[in-house]
Amino acid sequence: MAGNQAFEMVQSRGWSGGLRNLLRADFGKWFRTRLWWVQGLIWTGVINGILAGVLWSSPEGPDAGTGLMLYSIFSAMFPSIAIVIIMQDAIVGEREAGTAAWVLSKPVSRYAFVISKLLPNLVGVLVCMLLFPGVVAYAQISVAAGQLLDPVRFLAAMGILWIYLSYYLTLTLMLGTLFNHRGPVIGIALGLAFGQQILFGLAPFLLKVLPWTIAMPAGDSDNSIVGAVLRGLPLPDMTPLIVTSISIVVFIAVALWRFEKEEF
Repeated sequence: MAGNQAFEMVQSRGWSGGLRNLLRADFGKWFRTRLWWVQGLIWTGVINGILAGVLWSSPEGPDAGTGLMLYSIFSAMFPSIAIVIIMQDAIVGEREAGTAAWVLSKPVSRYAFVISKLLPNLVGVLVCMLLFPGVVAYAQISVAAGQLLDPVRFLAAMGILWIYLSYYLTLTLMLGTLFNHRGPVIGIALGLAFGQQILFGLAPFLLKVLPWTIAMPAGDSDNSIVGAVLRGLPLPDMTPLIVTSISIVVFIAVALWRFEKEEF
């Protein structure tokens, strides 16, 4: 019974029933275990290791502009894979293990269950996949530039990257409520993450709908929204960022609506 103490729910009514205890349990999975610092070390090693190799391998010496562009690309591309892999189990894994049915047999609302899978993972991604490597990248690129980067611009860029990664997190969460097996959840999410350039060739209007150009160049452009913010350049079309932000809200709403109708 000791292993289930985190799920001893406080009586609460309405949509937030049991939310406090569920959040405590799921935040604990990130920050009361080794997960937070292991993930932080992994992503610092991956993103900043590659960035260091690129910055200081050139015979001409480090190029801060290139470093900023690559930081944007690496911070968007690599963590999005991990997010999909982590989030595929947030709903589907709990359902298959029977944990979801057991938890929901307590005085817990279904909204609270979904929110408890959303908020801790959003914070975990922010801390481990953005803040850890972001602080190191700021130092690396400042050294390459020979001066401190504008901290406000860098923080703004990290905030936009969080929106980019939140798109895939909430998309995968929503897919977990729509499908009963991992296959379509991870397949659709990863397919969208890495197949966008193909879609752009088939339907160019998707450049304004999908999140790719928030962090990575596409088509004839050599810039992105994050890249422009980091380098202090004129901002490109902000429509993808607006649509992505709206999509995140829609994904969360669909996940809440669909899980409310789930039968166990």
